Amino acid sequence: MTAPPSKLATQVGHRIVELRKSLGYTQEEVAERADISVSFLSMIERGRRLPRVKTLAVLAIAFGIPLSELLAGVSQSQGETREPVVPLIAFIESLRLDSSDVEALLVIAKTMFPVPPMNQTT
Repeated sequence: MTAPPSKLATQVGHRIVELRKSLGYTQEEVAERADISVSFLSMIERGRRLPRVKTLAVLAIAFGIPLSELLAGVSQSQGETREPVVPLIAFIESLRLDSSDVEALLVIAKTMFPVPPMNQTT
């Protein structure tokens, strides 16, 4: 009988499934891009294997995102994950913008989605 998956392995697996589905990839596509077997990816997604950092890094590359984004929300509760922004980040990174384009895009985004001022306590 195999041991039940650890909480961390389960969280990492769910995060990888969320990313894969939000980016529209199949397990086969991700496995090929990351140069791992489909069965290994399946075990990771089900929380049966906790991948090494090297494997997480190649998965991040396969998704076209930084490793930090791949792990975003892993230790947070389900209601706090950031998966809705992943397709936006992947799209922006695919544009290969220079710094002036990024600044212009940021000005537009801040105008469209103003952030309410934070309550300051001193």
